[in-house]
Parts: sequence; structure tokens; C-alpha cells
Amino acid sequence: MYTEELTEQGIVKETKDGIAEIIILNSDHCEECTAKIYCKSNSDDYRSISLKDTIGLKPGDFVLISVRGSKILQTTFFLYGMPLIILFISLFAGFNIFSSHKELFSTLSAFLFLGVYFLSLRLRFRNFYFPVTLLKIIQKRG
Repeated sequence: MYTEELTEQGIVKETKDGIAEIIILNSDHCEECTAKIYCKSNSDDYRSISLKDTIGLKPGDFVLISVRGSKILQTTFFLYGMPLIILFISLFAGFNIFSSHKELFSTLSAFLFLGVYFLSLRLRFRNFYFPVTLLKIIQKRG
């Protein structure tokens, strides 16, 4: 999975401020796809994904997109592994730091650290992290 590269075809729905929203029609292999965490389901008929427009897309263009297995692994670690590590460390530290109401304050501090982590992750990835790569335009609109 680490060296695997998944490719899909899509249609550009809209572009705005350097970000393109691409519609990916569901196919038979969507249910077993490991990269489906990147696609947000809008309906039963299609999925959409937003990514950085590096080649000047226009609505209606057919494009080829790709995601590497290493990016899937990296994203999974940041979304699931790091929060688990933060949770355990903050709970353990809270039990050793607080003298009264250890359980309450440890739990609250763990949620506080998790909240700060997810907020910083959200702010950082909003502008800089696009795990899906735009490969090429298959067919221009027109």
C-alpha cells in the first residue's frame, strides 16, 4: 500500500481561489477503495473532492487525479494515531500532575490537548495539505 498509486477520472464542478472541486462518479471499486476517506459523499451518484488547481482548470474539464499510498498512510496517522498518542500522554501526565480530582482534570486536559491538536491540524491543512494530486486534463470543456 505504501508505494501504491490510485488514479481516478473526474469532472471539474467549479474552481475558486486556486481550489478546484472535482466530481468523481462512483464505480464498482469505490466501496473497497482505501482512498475513499478523501472523497466526501454528496449523494448516492457521485463523490466530490477539493484540491489545489495547478494547471488552470475550468468547469466541465475531464481530469485524471491520483493519490499515493504513502499519503493515505500519513493522513491516517495524523487523524488517528497522533490523537491516540496525545490522549494517552495527556491522561498519564494528568494523573501524575494533579493531586485532587485526578480523573476529572486528567480527562479535561486530555480533551483540551486534543482540541488544540485538531484545531491546529484544521488550520494547517486548510491551506497547505492536499493529498490528492492533479495529474492532467483528459479533455477540455468546449
